[in-house]
Amino acid sequence: MTDTNADKKRGLYWWPNYLLILSIIFLALVAVMVFLSMKFQVPFLAPDQIPMPDEGENIPGPEWIFLLFWQGFWFFSGTMKKYLVVMPLIPIGLLVFFIFLPAMHKIPFDKVPGLKNVIEKARGLKGIVRGVVYAIPALAFAFVILVGVYRSGHQAKVLGCVSCHNAGMGPRMNIPPVDVAKYYATERAMQIGVGKYRAGKVAAEEGSGGESGSNEAQGYKDANWQMRHMYEPTFTW
Repeated sequence: MTDTNADKKRGLYWWPNYLLILSIIFLALVAVMVFLSMKFQVPFLAPDQIPMPDEGENIPGPEWIFLLFWQGFWFFSGTMKKYLVVMPLIPIGLLVFFIFLPAMHKIPFDKVPGLKNVIEKARGLKGIVRGVVYAIPALAFAFVILVGVYRSGHQAKVLGCVSCHNAGMGPRMNIPPVDVAKYYATERAMQIGVGKYRAGKVAAEEGSGGESGSNEAQGYKDANWQMRHMYEPTFTW
Protein backbone atom coordinates (compact mmCIF):
# COMPACT_ATOMS: atom_id res chain seq x y z
CA MET A 1 0.00 0.00 0.00
CA THR A 2 1.39 3.40 -0.93
CA ASP A 3 1.66 6.31 1.47
CA THR A 4 -1.17 8.09 -0.37
CA ASN A 5 -3.55 5.18 0.11
CA ALA A 6 -2.49 4.89 3.72
CA ASP A 7 -3.24 8.58 4.26
CA LYS A 8 -6.68 8.20 2.69
CA LYS A 9 -7.34 5.22 4.91
CA ARG A 10 -6.55 7.40 7.94
CA GLY A 11 -8.81 10.13 6.56
CA LEU A 12 -6.07 12.52 5.38
CA TYR A 13 -6.90 14.37 2.17
CA TRP A 14 -5.65 17.42 0.31
CA TRP A 15 -8.84 19.18 1.45
CA PRO A 16 -8.88 20.08 4.25
CA ASN A 17 -5.98 18.29 5.95
CA TYR A 18 -2.89 19.13 3.89
CA LEU A 19 -4.25 22.49 2.75
CA LEU A 20 -4.76 23.48 6.39
CA ILE A 21 -1.20 22.46 7.31
CA LEU A 22 0.29 24.35 4.36
CA SER A 23 -1.82 27.41 5.16
CA ILE A 24 -0.52 27.48 8.73
CA ILE A 25 3.08 27.24 7.50
CA PHE A 26 2.47 29.96 4.91
CA LEU A 27 0.88 32.32 7.46
CA ALA A 28 3.81 31.75 9.83
CA LEU A 29 6.27 32.73 7.09
CA VAL A 30 4.22 35.81 6.22
CA ALA A 31 4.17 36.80 9.90
CA VAL A 32 7.97 36.52 10.06
CA MET A 33 8.38 38.67 6.94
CA VAL A 34 5.96 41.31 8.26
CA PHE A 35 7.83 41.39 11.58
CA LEU A 36 11.23 41.80 9.89
CA SER A 37 9.91 44.48 7.51
CA MET A 38 8.50 46.48 10.44
CA LYS A 39 11.55 46.10 12.65
CA PHE A 40 14.21 46.77 9.99
CA GLN A 41 12.73 49.41 7.73
CA VAL A 42 14.60 50.80 4.73
CA PRO A 43 15.43 54.51 5.25
CA PHE A 44 13.37 56.65 2.88
CA LEU A 45 13.67 60.20 4.28
CA ALA A 46 16.86 61.11 2.39
CA PRO A 47 18.22 63.69 1.93
CA ASP A 48 16.53 65.16 5.04
CA GLN A 49 17.50 62.19 7.17
CA ILE A 50 20.14 59.85 5.80
CA PRO A 51 21.73 56.78 7.40
CA MET A 52 25.42 56.10 7.67
CA PRO A 53 26.89 54.24 4.66
CA ASP A 54 27.77 51.19 6.76
CA GLU A 55 24.28 50.65 8.20
CA GLY A 56 22.51 47.38 7.52
CA GLU A 57 25.17 44.82 8.41
CA ASN A 58 23.69 41.69 10.01
CA ILE A 59 20.16 42.84 9.11
CA PRO A 60 18.28 40.28 6.95
CA GLY A 61 17.41 41.49 3.48
CA PRO A 62 16.50 40.10 0.03
CA GLU A 63 20.03 40.98 -1.12
CA TRP A 64 21.39 38.10 0.94
CA ILE A 65 19.94 35.58 -1.52
CA PHE A 66 21.56 36.85 -4.72
CA LEU A 67 24.83 37.65 -2.90
CA LEU A 68 25.18 33.91 -2.35
CA PHE A 69 25.35 33.37 -6.11
CA TRP A 70 27.66 36.36 -6.65
CA GLN A 71 30.42 35.07 -4.40
CA GLY A 72 32.63 34.33 -7.39
CA PHE A 73 32.93 38.06 -8.06
CA TRP A 74 34.20 38.52 -4.49
CA PHE A 75 36.74 35.71 -4.40
CA PHE A 76 37.80 35.44 -8.05
CA SER A 77 39.48 38.76 -8.76
CA GLY A 78 42.85 39.85 -10.07
CA THR A 79 44.77 36.85 -11.36
CA MET A 80 41.97 34.57 -10.08
CA LYS A 81 39.44 36.15 -12.43
CA LYS A 82 39.92 33.32 -14.94
CA TYR A 83 38.04 31.00 -12.55
CA LEU A 84 34.81 33.00 -12.91
CA VAL A 85 33.84 30.49 -15.61
CA VAL A 86 32.80 28.06 -12.84
CA MET A 87 30.08 30.42 -11.58
CA PRO A 88 27.35 29.45 -14.09
CA LEU A 89 28.16 25.77 -13.58
CA ILE A 90 26.79 25.85 -10.02
CA PRO A 91 23.19 26.93 -10.86
CA ILE A 92 23.24 24.67 -13.91
CA GLY A 93 24.21 21.76 -11.67
CA LEU A 94 21.41 22.62 -9.24
CA LEU A 95 18.93 22.79 -12.13
CA VAL A 96 19.97 19.35 -13.37
CA PHE A 97 19.72 18.00 -9.83
CA PHE A 98 16.16 19.28 -9.38
CA ILE A 99 15.13 17.96 -12.80
CA PHE A 100 16.14 14.43 -11.86
CA LEU A 101 15.07 14.72 -8.21
CA PRO A 102 11.65 13.05 -8.76
CA ALA A 103 13.42 9.98 -10.13
CA MET A 104 15.72 9.56 -7.13
CA HIS A 105 13.24 7.24 -5.41
CA LYS A 106 14.04 4.67 -8.10
CA ILE A 107 17.70 4.53 -7.05
CA PRO A 108 18.24 1.29 -5.07
CA PHE A 109 19.73 2.89 -1.96
CA ASP A 110 18.83 -0.20 0.06
CA LYS A 111 21.50 -2.10 -1.85
CA VAL A 112 24.25 0.31 -0.78
CA PRO A 113 26.37 -1.28 1.98
CA GLY A 114 25.47 0.18 5.36
CA LEU A 115 22.23 1.82 4.20
CA LYS A 116 20.05 -1.28 4.05
CA ASN A 117 19.57 -1.53 7.81
CA VAL A 118 19.02 2.22 8.14
CA ILE A 119 16.36 2.23 5.41
CA GLU A 120 14.60 -0.79 6.88
CA LYS A 121 14.48 0.88 10.30
CA ALA A 122 13.13 4.09 8.74
CA ARG A 123 10.39 2.16 6.95
CA GLY A 124 9.39 0.61 10.28
CA LEU A 125 8.80 4.01 11.90
CA LYS A 126 5.38 5.62 12.10
CA GLY A 127 3.80 9.03 12.34
CA ILE A 128 5.75 12.25 12.74
CA VAL A 129 8.99 10.45 13.57
CA ARG A 130 8.97 8.72 10.20
CA GLY A 131 8.26 12.01 8.42
CA VAL A 132 11.17 13.71 10.18
CA VAL A 133 13.56 10.88 9.35
CA TYR A 134 12.50 10.92 5.70
CA ALA A 135 12.99 14.69 5.62
CA ILE A 136 16.59 14.58 6.90
CA PRO A 137 18.20 14.91 3.41
CA ALA A 138 15.96 17.85 2.51
CA LEU A 139 16.57 19.50 5.90
CA ALA A 140 20.32 19.05 5.50
CA PHE A 141 20.20 20.62 2.04
CA ALA A 142 18.12 23.53 3.35
CA PHE A 143 20.55 24.00 6.25
CA VAL A 144 23.51 24.25 3.86
CA ILE A 145 21.65 26.85 1.75
CA LEU A 146 20.68 28.86 4.84
CA VAL A 147 24.26 28.86 6.13
CA GLY A 148 25.51 29.93 2.71
CA VAL A 149 22.93 32.74 2.50
CA TYR A 150 23.89 34.02 5.94
CA ARG A 151 27.65 33.76 5.49
CA SER A 152 27.53 35.54 2.13
CA GLY A 153 25.02 38.25 3.04
CA HIS A 154 25.26 39.21 6.70
CA GLN A 155 28.17 41.62 6.17
CA ALA A 156 26.48 43.53 3.34
CA LYS A 157 25.44 47.09 4.22
CA VAL A 158 21.93 46.85 2.76
CA LEU A 159 20.42 49.89 4.53
CA GLY A 160 23.16 52.43 3.91
CA CYS A 161 22.70 52.84 0.15
CA VAL A 162 20.59 56.01 0.42
CA SER A 163 23.40 57.64 2.36
CA CYS A 164 24.93 58.45 -1.04
CA HIS A 165 22.21 57.45 -3.49
CA ASN A 166 19.73 60.25 -2.79
CA ALA A 167 18.45 63.40 -4.46
CA GLY A 168 20.86 65.58 -2.52
CA MET A 169 23.79 63.90 -4.26
CA GLY A 170 22.56 64.78 -7.74
CA PRO A 171 20.43 63.05 -10.38
CA ARG A 172 23.12 60.56 -11.42
CA MET A 173 23.35 59.24 -7.85
CA ASN A 174 19.62 59.32 -7.22
CA ILE A 175 17.88 58.11 -10.41
CA PRO A 176 18.89 54.91 -12.26
CA PRO A 177 19.63 55.17 -16.01
CA VAL A 178 16.54 55.21 -18.21
CA ASP A 179 17.99 52.50 -20.48
CA VAL A 180 19.97 50.23 -18.17
CA ALA A 181 21.06 47.87 -20.96
CA LYS A 182 22.43 50.75 -23.00
CA TYR A 183 24.16 52.21 -19.95
CA TYR A 184 26.00 48.97 -19.18
CA ALA A 185 26.88 48.39 -22.83
CA THR A 186 28.34 51.87 -23.36
CA GLU A 187 29.13 54.04 -20.36
CA ARG A 188 29.84 51.28 -17.83
CA ALA A 189 31.92 49.43 -20.42
CA MET A 190 33.93 52.63 -20.99
CA GLN A 191 34.48 53.03 -17.24
CA ILE A 192 35.76 49.47 -16.98
CA GLY A 193 38.07 49.94 -19.94
CA VAL A 194 39.70 53.24 -19.01
CA GLY A 195 39.33 53.38 -15.23
CA LYS A 196 41.73 50.62 -14.21
CA TYR A 197 42.80 51.78 -10.79
CA ARG A 198 44.28 49.53 -8.12
CA ALA A 199 41.29 48.63 -6.00
CA GLY A 200 41.35 46.46 -2.92
CA LYS A 201 42.75 46.89 0.57
CA VAL A 202 45.80 44.70 -0.04
CA ALA A 203 46.70 46.53 -3.22
CA ALA A 204 46.15 49.93 -1.63
CA GLU A 205 48.34 49.07 1.35
CA GLU A 206 51.13 47.48 -0.66
CA GLY A 207 51.02 50.04 -3.45
CA SER A 208 51.35 47.26 -6.02
CA GLY A 209 49.03 46.06 -8.76
CA GLY A 210 46.14 43.72 -8.04
CA GLU A 211 45.45 41.74 -4.94
CA SER A 212 48.35 40.07 -3.16
CA GLY A 213 50.87 42.05 -5.21
CA SER A 214 49.99 40.41 -8.52
CA ASN A 215 50.64 43.67 -10.47
CA GLU A 216 47.24 43.25 -12.14
CA ALA A 217 44.93 46.24 -11.78
CA GLN A 218 41.26 45.52 -11.24
CA GLY A 219 38.64 47.14 -13.42
CA TYR A 220 36.72 50.18 -12.26
CA LYS A 221 32.96 49.56 -11.96
CA ASP A 222 33.22 45.90 -13.02
CA ALA A 223 31.30 43.10 -11.30
CA ASN A 224 34.09 42.62 -8.75
CA TRP A 225 33.82 46.32 -7.89
CA GLN A 226 30.07 45.93 -7.39
CA MET A 227 30.61 43.16 -4.83
CA ARG A 228 33.27 45.16 -2.99
CA HIS A 229 30.90 48.14 -2.96
CA MET A 230 28.19 46.03 -1.28
CA TYR A 231 30.55 44.78 1.43
CA GLU A 232 32.79 47.84 1.84
CA PRO A 233 30.84 50.90 0.61
CA THR A 234 32.97 53.46 2.46
CA PHE A 235 36.20 52.00 1.08
CA THR A 236 35.00 51.11 -2.43
CA TRP A 237 33.13 54.05 -3.91
